[in-house]
Amino acid sequence: MNYSLEIGNFSDIGKAREINEDYFGTFSGSYGRLLIVCDGMGGHEGGEIASRLAVETIRNYFENLGTDFNPDEGIKNAIQKANEVIIAAAKTKIELSEMGSTVVLVLVKDGYAYAANLGDSRIYRIRNGEIQQITTDHSLVQQMVDSNVISPEEAKTHPKKNIITKALGIDEIAKPELPEPFQLMVNDCLILCTDGLTNHVNNNEIREICASNNSQDAAEQLVDLANERGGTDNITVQVMKVLEKAAPAEHTNKKSNIVSYTILLISIAALVFILFSLDVINLSGNPVTKQFDSGNTPSPAKFDSSGKTATGVINEVTNNDKTDSNLVKEDSTKINNEEEQQNENNSE
Repeated sequence: MNYSLEIGNFSDIGKAREINEDYFGTFSGSYGRLLIVCDGMGGHEGGEIASRLAVETIRNYFENLGTDFNPDEGIKNAIQKANEVIIAAAKTKIELSEMGSTVVLVLVKDGYAYAANLGDSRIYRIRNGEIQQITTDHSLVQQMVDSNVISPEEAKTHPKKNIITKALGIDEIAKPELPEPFQLMVNDCLILCTDGLTNHVNNNEIREICASNNSQDAAEQLVDLANERGGTDNITVQVMKVLEKAAPAEHTNKKSNIVSYTILLISIAALVFILFSLDVINLSGNPVTKQFDSGNTPSPAKFDSSGKTATGVINEVTNNDKTDSNLVKEDSTKINNEEEQQNENNSE
């Protein structure tokens, strides 16, 4: 599939927080295209550090992978590496001991999208006008929904909706969830976001805003809408649209060739006309007679199709005639001299 990716992103502290603990990144390399969104937690300083460490560690891991790797295994290993780095950093300061981070990522490789999540940040896909959440929240309320204790609608306003069951920095072994990889299609749209968006903006609103805007404008409008409705948390959104890449316009090259051939033919025809008008070409086979005025003044300058004068052709012919005339004059002088010499001899 011949496509291009249009990516927009936006992050905001929101209306209720003192610091933005979200962190995101968009990267590309021999491994493919990588989008990451993380939501840090663990105090005034810890959450910000944890989310940044997660993004940077995952990126560095992929930078060293090259091209020959299994995408699912690469994602799992990158997330585990980020988990280890956060746990190690948490041990360096007492203030960081409780820090951790959610993570969602999408790896685009060879036309396929590989996704993963840990925590309650989400990935949505819009295809054929319908929006689908392709990740499952690792949260207490999601477990309650899965157990039919509460409904999905009740989960949205449940007092324990912010309690997560999985995240980077919690357990020694990270266990991300990897949805089934899927082949990208033209007009697909993927949205990666933290819960600062989904706490205030519903799925249909996400779909409508993404459908009617480019990726960057969509990301900004989604964040603005969440802020308008309270902005109770940091808000981060990445939007990736799959666009059809325009094929090279072959007809333009063909048209250019036709124009070039036409100009060439016109130029040749004009040149032939000029040569005929100067009697340089004679198809009749009869001798060509050049006639100039007594002052050997060339004919008025002719113009070929390029706009250049044909004076040089006329001058060249004129010079040749002048040379023949000089030869005639020299022969005539020689004969007169011989006659005068003979008369002198006879008189003697």
